[in-house]
Amino acid sequence: MAGGPSSDDTSGAVADINVTPMVDVLLSLLIIFMVATPHQSAQMPINVPTEALEQSPSDPDAMLLISIAADGKAKLGESELSENYDAMVEQLKANKKLQADARVAIDADPKVSYGRVIQVMAAAHAAGVPSVGLASNRL
Repeated sequence: MAGGPSSDDTSGAVADINVTPMVDVLLSLLIIFMVATPHQSAQMPINVPTEALEQSPSDPDAMLLISIAADGKAKLGESELSENYDAMVEQLKANKKLQADARVAIDADPKVSYGRVIQVMAAAHAAGVPSVGLASNRL
């Protein structure tokens, strides 16, 4: 019989390791640490705005907005953006406010294809804008 005590073993000692005491000790330590750990029941105060932030186009601190119409035409503020990807990247690089702020939001019509929105986002990233977000309506 493989693994069992040999026939010449007269002491009756078992050569296998008994892991039950080790598991009991580990579970006891786990319970002690769980009880001794302080609970994170304290709440951190946060300030949630109650009013929606209204930005006018003449506000110098307003975030730039790239709007995409239902037909796929993109506009940065009031200026039209090219349909060509490389030309769009150059137009975005040439915008001084966009390069200074380093952030832009994209507001797309629900009928615009997903690929067009991703193309505009990629053009903004290629133009060196690190923060490109999506504008949404207040829920």
